[in-house]
Amino acid sequence: MIKNVILDIGNVLVTFYPDLYIAQFVHRKGEIDYYNNVCFRSPEWKKGDTGEMTRREIIDALCERYPEDAETIHTVMDDCDEMLRISKKSTEVVKCLCEAGISVYYLSNTNPEAFRYMTERYEVFRYMNGGIASFKEGVVKPSEDIFRLFLDRYGKDPSECVFVDDMPTNTESAQRVGLCTITLKNIEDLKNEQIDVMFICINGKLGNMNVDEAVTLTERIAPRVGVPIH
Repeated sequence: MIKNVILDIGNVLVTFYPDLYIAQFVHRKGEIDYYNNVCFRSPEWKKGDTGEMTRREIIDALCERYPEDAETIHTVMDDCDEMLRISKKSTEVVKCLCEAGISVYYLSNTNPEAFRYMTERYEVFRYMNGGIASFKEGVVKPSEDIFRLFLDRYGKDPSECVFVDDMPTNTESAQRVGLCTITLKNIEDLKNEQIDVMFICINGKLGNMNVDEAVTLTERIAPRVGVPIH
């Protein structure tokens, strides 16, 4: 039985679309791709996720490497955490899971500045039972080590966990450690997602099915994972 839901942050809990953000400052498609590669796909950016570099160090290093682009690099990166937007639906889903007795965690590649920006602004993190932020641990997805770290730290049985991420490479890695997984390409895909996880309300405030009715409905729909709630 699933008792724990583990959520990626970028494009699961919050939006992370660098192309759309960069398009506020440069307008040609080639320029948008260029600055996305320079800023957010750079080795320096990845070192932010591992905790090896601060945001200021990343910006300084990129400006030194691309001096002719320094002004635009600053424009793009100085306030780039503003692209991390949360939807009302994300918070409601996490609250519903918690009220149903499901433990909810985050597991994400992220850097100190982005993590601080999100946790100081978005109440969804107050409902969560904890999680793994890559910069604190020095290990990033898709390494299997980050999933083992989560299981060891929180003493979880992988068969009782479902991990949600937008990157197939990450969910495949989680599967190898034994976790159930859901892969979402973006938040909007939730509307069209096939039934991988079904929350079954038995004699509770969200429904009044008895156990036999719940079993029959679950067999008909045949979700990959059924989560009983009250």
